[in-house]
Amino acid sequence: MEGAVISEVDSITNLPSNIIDTILGCLPLRDVVRTSILSREWRHKWVSCPDIVFDFWFDEMFLGGHKLEPLIYQILKLHRGPLLKFILQVPDLKSNPDIDQWISLLPSSTLQELTLHVSRGDTHKLTSHLLEFQHLRNLKLYNCMFDPLPGFKGFNKLVNLELQRVALAPETFAKLIASCPAVERLRLIHCTNFDCLEITGPKLKYFEFNGVFRSVSFKNCPVLSDVKLTFSSMEFKRGNRFSLDLVKSLSCLPALEELHLQAYALEDLVEHGAPDKLPVSLNMLKTLHLSDMYFEKIQESSCAICFIRSCPNLQRLKITVSRNSAPAPVFPIEYYNKASN
Repeated sequence: MEGAVISEVDSITNLPSNIIDTILGCLPLRDVVRTSILSREWRHKWVSCPDIVFDFWFDEMFLGGHKLEPLIYQILKLHRGPLLKFILQVPDLKSNPDIDQWISLLPSSTLQELTLHVSRGDTHKLTSHLLEFQHLRNLKLYNCMFDPLPGFKGFNKLVNLELQRVALAPETFAKLIASCPAVERLRLIHCTNFDCLEITGPKLKYFEFNGVFRSVSFKNCPVLSDVKLTFSSMEFKRGNRFSLDLVKSLSCLPALEELHLQAYALEDLVEHGAPDKLPVSLNMLKTLHLSDMYFEKIQESSCAICFIRSCPNLQRLKITVSRNSAPAPVFPIEYYNKASN
């Protein structure tokens, strides 16, 4: 029996290093570091783990009163071999100079995934070192300030970009997106207010936005099929053609099949013919979700019906009511007949 146990241990220890690294990459960082006590052979295997993740579970199960800053620094200094993923998403992380030092220790030649979540305090201003990670495929930034240098050529391999509460000049953002031609998934949550939000993405498939813009323009987005637009404020749209211009921009997306839109973004359509037919159609749209609907606003309901009628190939419709909305009103049958004809 003892000989069998030894054989099993040796069979794991003697696995190729790339397989061991894959196994370690599936474990929480706490457990990865703890493998160093298994045996002499395992003492330093953890330092070549391709993924380093400091998240909620690491904070709960491992820190236990230890200070985070020196621990992160020590782990990064001891790491050997290619590092593919670095996630820093612990609770209560504040902006501090240590963050820039940690980023400077990451290998720019191998890193493919980077998440930085500054959850408290001031917005963290990132240094230009971030621009050196040319192999990035996934980039997620929270509560940061990002200002690419004039000569920055973009992240050519970036597939997934998520920016939340990131301070970025609108003109700089447009250049950043245009210089990341491989992006397939883009999320902008509570970022800079935009006069005109320009989205360019020859491979972009999913776009989610929550914030403020006066207008949006989609350029060279031939495969963009899923769009989600919600707004933190709609005060700026009053007195202009926001709703109609928004619908026109969406109608220019040849592959758009799924759309999530706040219903009150359509209110201005009443000034352009609602509930009659709009001058444009969303012919490819198959799934529509209108959220935050106020049924007591007849104008909003009228515009929603008008918009739905401009989606001739719609297959699925979901309408969610705003928490502050009254129960859905009962309109005369003539109202629905007019909207459906």
